[in-house]
Amino acid sequence: MRFRRRSKAVRVYVDAKILNMHDPALPREAYVGYVVEGNGLREVKRVEATESDDAEVLAVMFAIEELKDSLGKFTVVCDHESVVSEATKESVKNPSRLLTDLRELLGETPSVKLEVLKANPAHQVVTEFVNALKTGTR
Repeated sequence: MRFRRRSKAVRVYVDAKILNMHDPALPREAYVGYVVEGNGLREVKRVEATESDDAEVLAVMFAIEELKDSLGKFTVVCDHESVVSEATKESVKNPSRLLTDLRELLGETPSVKLEVLKANPAHQVVTEFVNALKTGTR
């Protein structure tokens, strides 16, 4: 499926989830997915990952591989700050195989940018309120 190319970069939100992460007796199942802002396109798939960093890298790579030909220019938005930081640094000491693969993919697709999802401003307001309740200043 081809999409009309836009001059403004489309935002693609990615996420990963590992089921049974906190119960070693249960098998872990990892899923990654993306949502394209503005057109409702979304996709999810199961992946092999037992760590959240790996699952987030796989989510970013999944979105890029699936959308690079159809969307052209787009920005992948990820809420996992360490993944974004490590993937976009000039150089990284001892990167994992998956991180190396992501860095290479980003280098091969200069029309794709990666950015971290900024903190929700409401999160800070609620946190401050709850902390004030705890200390009795509210």
